[in-house]
Amino acid sequence: MKNILFITHNLKGGGIQKITLDTARYYSKNGYNVNILTFEKGLDFNIDFTCQHSTLSLVNFLFKNPHLGFYYIIYKLILRYLFPDSEPLWQAPIYKKMLINFLKDKEEFEAIFINGSRSMNRLYSLNLPNMVFSLHLPCRYALKDNIYYNYIFKKIFSNVKVFTVSNFILQPILNKAKRLNVDIKAIETIYNPCDKINFNLKGNESIDISEPFILAVGRLCSQKRFDLLIDAYKQSNIKTKLVILGEGNQRENLEKQISQLHLSDQILLKGFDCNPYKWMKKCQFFVLSSDIEGFVLVINEALACGAPVIATDCGPVTEILVGKLKNGIVPKGDVTALSSKIIEYSERPIYPDNDSVDKLSFASITKSQLMLAKK
Repeated sequence: MKNILFITHNLKGGGIQKITLDTARYYSKNGYNVNILTFEKGLDFNIDFTCQHSTLSLVNFLFKNPHLGFYYIIYKLILRYLFPDSEPLWQAPIYKKMLINFLKDKEEFEAIFINGSRSMNRLYSLNLPNMVFSLHLPCRYALKDNIYYNYIFKKIFSNVKVFTVSNFILQPILNKAKRLNVDIKAIETIYNPCDKINFNLKGNESIDISEPFILAVGRLCSQKRFDLLIDAYKQSNIKTKLVILGEGNQRENLEKQISQLHLSDQILLKGFDCNPYKWMKKCQFFVLSSDIEGFVLVINEALACGAPVIATDCGPVTEILVGKLKNGIVPKGDVTALSSKIIEYSERPIYPDNDSVDKLSFASITKSQLMLAKK
């Protein structure tokens, strides 16, 4: 049986964590021996497939290696404040040793997929032949231009294989690599996969609301701009309820905002749900209000469930909402534009056709991933 390894920071509720599990599930169902490695405990999703899930404890590793423990304390207390965004310089040597220890008694993996910028920052220096990094958000080291950030960019991207989940993320990396003459072993865009059949099956589960509703899904954090969505909803003055799925550090602020706007009966913060598809399939339409995103998997999921989509122009949405669907795109940060589009879609929603997400099948996407690992 072929072995495959996925590495990500944790498996708490989030887009990278979810796509890691969804992709791992596909490999498992297709005969692979799947291993998942995280560096932090926590599990918000149901692992409903055969796999080996391991968590590497940084504390235990440093306890067994006190010289590295002292080094790590210096980083946490001093270096990270003197040198912002410098995790790839200081933490990478520790995590490299941790992963080497993990791999030494394991069978050979056909591919090792390291998902997310945090994991890439920690493990880029190991650089095994079958190792592939994936980036799901714009890379800060590609976007900032000075000697310091250029140095870190060169350290991370020299001689690695990496895919980004949108051209929006890819292009700044390519531009900077060319300008700095950085030799990236292989880099391309591979979109996140989308299982339309499975989503629709899960969409048949019942929900605890029977009346029409608008839906938004995501971590309750500042990036997602649910505060903007709430203001736009208020301005629209529509009577259809707004359901928001997710948890995060902005919950208290959003609850206060909803209360101040006298919308407690209209806007429902339903918390995290590991099956958002049952909501997507039944909503009147879906709204994404983010300031910035790397791929917006949630848009494809909503489309796969047949939901009309409104989205702020927060990155790669123009790669996804094409043709008639691009009518749903509004400028980011614009409360009035979002409010007007909510009113419009309440009256005339634009539904996706069957071809909207077929190009994102797991069979096609995983084939591209494996081909990159074998380059």
